[in-house]
Amino acid sequence: MATLFDNSWIALSKPGRAKTYFNLETLPDMHLEDKSYNKINAWWLAEFSRLIYRQEQDELGKNADGLTRQSVLQQVNFQELRFFNHKSTQCAVFAPKNEQFAVLVFRGTHDAYNWLLNLNTWPATWKMGGTVHAGFKQSFEAVWQAVDSYLETLQVPIYYTGHSLGGAMTVLAASRRPPYALYTFGCPRVGNQAFTETLQGFPHYRVVNHCDIFTTVPARFFNFSHKGKLIYIASNNQFLFNPSDELIKFDRKQTDPNLSEPTNFRHWYDPAEFLADHTPVNYVAHLERRL
Repeated sequence: MATLFDNSWIALSKPGRAKTYFNLETLPDMHLEDKSYNKINAWWLAEFSRLIYRQEQDELGKNADGLTRQSVLQQVNFQELRFFNHKSTQCAVFAPKNEQFAVLVFRGTHDAYNWLLNLNTWPATWKMGGTVHAGFKQSFEAVWQAVDSYLETLQVPIYYTGHSLGGAMTVLAASRRPPYALYTFGCPRVGNQAFTETLQGFPHYRVVNHCDIFTTVPARFFNFSHKGKLIYIASNNQFLFNPSDELIKFDRKQTDPNLSEPTNFRHWYDPAEFLADHTPVNYVAHLERRL
């Protein structure tokens, strides 16, 4: 069963309600030896970034539906080694059953408190260098000491990944403890140029879906900038590597042909494309078709 595009408000604001994951009939192995951008690795990490939104009984109580991250992961020969939960920040460490590597995945924005932190864009000093988004820093510091202590116990390569706010958290984490490789999806700007210079010594890939507006914030007024190799999903569904700003500006004026497909659930009352393109499942659907 193919992963369908979903442009509804629920898919955008409540991605943890999804019921199906890893929808390829034959699951390809992650390419651990390939540190260049790898479309298979990107797909796995996008699915992990989507799965981490799923809340369970420890967060929802009796409202939990019974489908757990662990049960989903077991179906694809992975496991959740550890889950970290703070009011503003959630993340987990996933690993294959053979534990040859691990994946640190942060959850993105999923409630009103996260949105308030997103709005706190004033620059804050970052001890590794430069300045960063104050709200992102606050969320990150709430959980990083515990996460860092756990990562210290792992003697295997560790990927970092996340969608939206989760991507921003992984960028901050990479500044503190460099990963084996970093993949983000729909990630906003995190810090200024001096901060991005602390992101050294590891492959860094930034996947952006067409009109996703969250990748353009905070405004350049704060002198924040992106880092890493850009993988841009164009309006014609082609994947472009480090395209120019001019090309992106032109392409974002074009209509995505997926919007007219009958399987791409879209109604007049759905969010505009610049919001719908941020939806986690739409990143997965694009990457799945790339395979």
